[in-house]
Amino acid sequence: MWRWSGNNPTPDQAGTSVIDQGCEIDGRFVFTGTLVLNGKFHGQVISSDTLIVGEGGDLEADIDVGVIIVSGKIRGHVIARERVELRRSASMYGDIVTPVLVLEEGVIFDGHCKMKGGDLEVVNERS
Repeated sequence: MWRWSGNNPTPDQAGTSVIDQGCEIDGRFVFTGTLVLNGKFHGQVISSDTLIVGEGGDLEADIDVGVIIVSGKIRGHVIARERVELRRSASMYGDIVTPVLVLEEGVIFDGHCKMKGGDLEVVNERS
């Protein structure tokens, strides 16, 4: 989210951005603050902040964020440096690397999870 504050053209670092239903994005998305995604996304998502995937969110992406809270669908690998929360309506098809994982009853999770602290790194063991 951009806010105009006189001569300062920089984005509001604590802002929240929304990509709502009906939107489809392909590519590499880098953001600061909080991103709420209820649309479709294909590509790569990068941030040290928070990604919230709403129930309408449908991502086919590799994700590297600080925190991710998922109520929608993800197909791809997730690195979360702080925390992953999969809510009851979430579907996750891919691997997760994070120090904290929260799964609610009803979640669909098809993949591997590696939990560790410090520097997180995904090791691709597939041939």
